[in-house]
Amino acid sequence: MNIFLMGGWMMWPLALVSVTVTAIVAERLLLFSSCPFPPKDFTERLEQAVEGNTVPLLEALRKVPMLRRFADAMERSHPGREAALRIEGEAVIKKLEKYLPLLSILARLAPLMGLLGTVLGMISAFSEIANAQAGVNMNQLAGGIWQALITTAAGLFIAIPALFCLHHFQSRTTAVAAALSDAANAVPSLPEER
Repeated sequence: MNIFLMGGWMMWPLALVSVTVTAIVAERLLLFSSCPFPPKDFTERLEQAVEGNTVPLLEALRKVPMLRRFADAMERSHPGREAALRIEGEAVIKKLEKYLPLLSILARLAPLMGLLGTVLGMISAFSEIANAQAGVNMNQLAGGIWQALITTAAGLFIAIPALFCLHHFQSRTTAVAAALSDAANAVPSLPEER
């Protein structure tokens, strides 16, 4: 706590950013852990679907609660099947992308906030030195710089894991989107019942 307080008032906004990033990452980790798609044998299931056996592919989709409506849309035989697949696929992607723009902003904002805290700390340190009557005290200068750099370190400690998690979540979203597109294309439209 002492180091936190020594970083100055900018540490409080950084703490808020840190808590928000942690909450987003935890929530997204829970969501993505509930969406283990595509499975390892997805290519085999796609090949079976192209050959006419859609059961394995539909089973893989229905194992994931958020993909059940997409699987239902795949089985439809009416002319609006493609539109239904697009709507359901976009709904899934929206769920997966939720909060990722905010995480991206916070990951980019944290180092800038840290840098601002450092600049403000340096201004304060050099202002005190300029107003000192007895000349420059190297201990005072080093202490002021050390305190000012705490905010830069804090900003980087927030940004680095946030950017890593953001990249991971975006990669997973891209993989799910590509798999849903492949699944929709692998199952031909069923002939409309008369």
